[in-house]
Amino acid sequence: MLAFNQEAGLCQVNGELSQAAVVELWPRLETLLNGACERLDLSGVSYSDSAGVALLLHLVAERQAKSKPLMLCNPPQQLKKLIDLYDLQDFFIEEAK
Repeated sequence: MLAFNQEAGLCQVNGELSQAAVVELWPRLETLLNGACERLDLSGVSYSDSAGVALLLHLVAERQAKSKPLMLCNPPQQLKKLIDLYDLQDFFIEEAK
């Protein structure tokens, strides 16, 4: 189960960013993040496939189209492998703990 827990400008993502999760989330994508969300903390993602990465990039693009920045922060090691594979380092940042 994938959960987006929002508090102020931060949204913590927990669970699997899999194709099944993306299919389930897609109909409510517009309401997934509130207007105040500026950072998506991915440290709680236990697994991601390419569909999960596509969802994250789509969220960034949708927010940019509305002139609302969205930073993708703290990807776990498994997600970092996909980021490197697809050369997407510019979309993700690491924050100091």
